Amino acid sequence: MYIQNSPYSQMYGSNDLYSRKNNNVVSDQDISNSAAKNSGTPSFMEAAKAVQEKASNNTQSTYLTKHFEQAEKLAHESLVSSNHKIGSREYNIEMYREMMTNIVEMPIEVEIAPEEMNQALLFNHLGLDFKEYKTVSVRSELLTMLEQKVEQDSTLIRSDKAKLTAIITDTQDRLEAAQAALLEGEDITQRLQDSKKAIYHAYEQLKLGKVSQRDLLSVL
Repeated sequence: MYIQNSPYSQMYGSNDLYSRKNNNVVSDQDISNSAAKNSGTPSFMEAAKAVQEKASNNTQSTYLTKHFEQAEKLAHESLVSSNHKIGSREYNIEMYREMMTNIVEMPIEVEIAPEEMNQALLFNHLGLDFKEYKTVSVRSELLTMLEQKVEQDSTLIRSDKAKLTAIITDTQDRLEAAQAALLEGEDITQRLQDSKKAIYHAYEQLKLGKVSQRDLLSVL
């Protein structure tokens, strides 16, 4: 499940409740009026979900690729003592687990683009961390990239891909819930830690890496 407020996808229209069509900066009075009127209403939530819709595609690709490669690099480093051959099915399954946890917990630096300044000012006025909000969206986008990588992995059998996709979807759901909690002023550190634990737990529950007779028949 994709997080709907992704800063790097163009999934939204131009319905930004707080932007000014011909002015990239709002006054303090504008912010105060908007905050007082909308902070406790669904319209504020909708506006929060529409941030960063104008992000550059080129910037998006470069930025996400950089962090995705970092997550993969850290995953390989954590598997130096693995008993499995690099590139094998068993190794890749372990690597995807490590990549998921890295994506959830590794530091991610985000920039506030000029077109996002109004939203950032509004978040700040309401005591909310715009950069942290944006970071959660980046994590979800990276998980989407990981899902695509899993789907293209020829070493995996069908059940492997289904199980990995299920874990990725669950993790994105958890990130979406964390993002909603962030808008309520909650510290989401524990939620991110719980998401990491859930990944390891899911690997055990789904018995990833083990092949059943049905799996063997499916590849014949």
